[in-house]
Amino acid sequence: MLKIKTKLGIEKKVTTYVARHTFSTVLKRSGVSTEFMQESLGHTDIRTTENYLDSFEKDVKKEFAGKLTAFKQLQNSNSSVTV
Repeated sequence: MLKIKTKLGIEKKVTTYVARHTFSTVLKRSGVSTEFMQESLGHTDIRTTENYLDSFEKDVKKEFAGKLTAFKQLQNSNSSVTV
């Protein structure tokens, strides 16, 4: 880990624990399923994997919430269309 940290110019403390959490967080933010992460990390219990997952920032949560309510905009735009 020290060699990798030095080569990348990382100044913070780096451990295998930090690397595993970073790995799972990057995958989660990339949209990878928790089941895939579970297998990749070698966990037998999905709850162990879920403990590794970092929470999303507020702006990402807001963006996802906006997608959930986007149907309102679509519904309004479709109401002006006559069939």
